[in-house]
Amino acid sequence: MCGIAGVYLRDPDFRIDNLDAMLDTMLDEIEHRGGDATGYLALNAEGVAEWHRAACDVRDFTKYRRPVPKGTRTIMAHTRYATQGLPGFIENNHPIKRGPFYVIHNGHVSNDQQLFKLAGRRPFGQVDSEAIPARLASLGKLTDAEIVMEEIEGAAAIAAVDESNPDELLLAKGHSSPLFVLVTNKVVIWGSTKATVEQAYKKHIGRIPKRRKIEDLSPGQMIHFKGKKQTRTKFVPYSPKYVSYTYTPKAWEETGETNIIPTTGGDACSVPPTRHLPTVGGFPQWDDTGADDDSHSTECDVCGDKVRYQDALYVDDPTDSRLTWVVCSSSCEDEALWDGDISEDPQVVNAAILKDRGELSDIQ
Repeated sequence: MCGIAGVYLRDPDFRIDNLDAMLDTMLDEIEHRGGDATGYLALNAEGVAEWHRAACDVRDFTKYRRPVPKGTRTIMAHTRYATQGLPGFIENNHPIKRGPFYVIHNGHVSNDQQLFKLAGRRPFGQVDSEAIPARLASLGKLTDAEIVMEEIEGAAAIAAVDESNPDELLLAKGHSSPLFVLVTNKVVIWGSTKATVEQAYKKHIGRIPKRRKIEDLSPGQMIHFKGKKQTRTKFVPYSPKYVSYTYTPKAWEETGETNIIPTTGGDACSVPPTRHLPTVGGFPQWDDTGADDDSHSTECDVCGDKVRYQDALYVDDPTDSRLTWVVCSSSCEDEALWDGDISEDPQVVNAAILKDRGELSDIQ
């Protein structure tokens, strides 16, 4: 995105009191469209009177730029948003000159290398916009811009002049880039925004005539001015081709088959019904490998039999809260919970067990 603006005096005897201030007004209005570089061109009856470019924003440019010379008939102004070509190299900034032609451009040229080949010229800089005046110079006439605009692939709104014919101006709008124009009998003002044209006229000329309106040029319009004569022509602008892709998924059907069989042609894919795994404690229960698998079982702390982890009972030791018994059944759980006197003497332990079972009446 860049900004273009300018003024052209159709009547060479018409005077604007302060063209210098008018230039500043136009630059201020298009400042938001680019701050990487700023420039302007002034033409009088003899040709180029001033051509000044700098890699800075509008604020610094208007502070230090050279003034607009007296007798100027045409001013072209540009603010650049750099996308291709470093603004630090002056040849990449606008207005751009090739041959006798000066051009300011808002947009981008995707096929700039192709245009250079058509022109039989090599670029001086890296900016894509240079291809427009280079191609125009190869054709030789300002009105040949119609051919160039049809060859451009990308967005483009341009203003162009020929220093060998300083009484002429060309404005053209291709794809996408905006261009607003106010044409009166005395003056032509253009800009990338409507506000640019409106403010430039109101502040430095006066009220816009009721019968005149600020035009928003349509893509494919070109206006050539030569004094009080204007010629409007149409061309075929670049139009991007958008390719859309649609995807329609094939139908799925649920069958009772347990295997998925690939299908060919237009047949639907067969999908087996969903199999839900059983869960234990919220976790999937995988295929049972049996209690004999040591990785899935442990020994009962009471009787010594093997028991699967998922079937085991976990009992806290009544005499020591830090210990937990792993038991295989409720009967072993009862023995684990027995809280009689603890003895390390085997005879005492055996007698206590027998008494608990009712086989002894008293412990010896």
